[in-house]
Amino acid sequence: MIFAGGSALSFYVTFQAGETASFLVSLAVGLVLFAPIPLLGYQAYALLSASYTLERDGLRIHWGLRAEDIPLPEIEWVRPAGDLATHLPMPWPRWTGAILGRRHVEGLGPVEFLAADARTLLLVATPSRIYAISPADPRAFLNAFRRANELGSLSPIKAQSANPTLLVGNLWSDPPGRALVLAGLALELALLLSVMLAIPTRPALSLGFATNGQPTDPGPSARLLLLPVLNGVYFLVDLLAGLFFYRRSTRSGALEIRLSPVEVRAYRVLAYVLWASAVLTGLIILVGVVFILSVH
Repeated sequence: MIFAGGSALSFYVTFQAGETASFLVSLAVGLVLFAPIPLLGYQAYALLSASYTLERDGLRIHWGLRAEDIPLPEIEWVRPAGDLATHLPMPWPRWTGAILGRRHVEGLGPVEFLAADARTLLLVATPSRIYAISPADPRAFLNAFRRANELGSLSPIKAQSANPTLLVGNLWSDPPGRALVLAGLALELALLLSVMLAIPTRPALSLGFATNGQPTDPGPSARLLLLPVLNGVYFLVDLLAGLFFYRRSTRSGALEIRLSPVEVRAYRVLAYVLWASAVLTGLIILVGVVFILSVH
């Protein structure tokens, strides 16, 4: 909230700035404050949706766009990180409530962290790697694993993995989705390029009209930078929201999505609509920039 409020205030001050220097400073501050918001938003979403589901047939780990389905027979052991003879190095950078990343630990091999709290870390060993997780009640999780291990698995779940890289790969192999995202990105680049080329040639520009239909008083031409910036923010929000729905339309087993074909198509269409709206918005703003430059 602090970053969002500070960014919004900076953009407001940017629009009101009457001098080029103050405009550029407030715009830079707004962009710096906005930059962490998508990452913090994803971390909050991942933390709220995180789950470790231990069943008789396997373990399902879900953290944001990262997910793993591990059959019970592939789990070699589960133990608290505190039982290790050596200190377990944490990944870096590390956010509060999000211990994510991979480390190669001497004596253990590759360790992937999908945890929120370093004090409750459990290590889940598989043939390929070790997963560091942080269930709310580690003791109960260990007891549940021992019971499941004693009973044995009758029908182990299928080993599956999902990650953001796989999602991007799925999108890239989907012609409509790829075309919409690339078109939105191309329009943003065209906006930025046209504005950067126009600013040095025009010392002042009017970005609006008064109630009598006449252009408002001209201001610094650097104000034109607001248009590609605002379009870029809108494009980023639409891109991330579209990826959220697009992910659901993949129906990956590791993502625990059980949808009917109609629901899958509906989520896919929602993603396309969001990306198409970003393309339409970019086109409208680009036409507006061309109109502004043509009357000055």
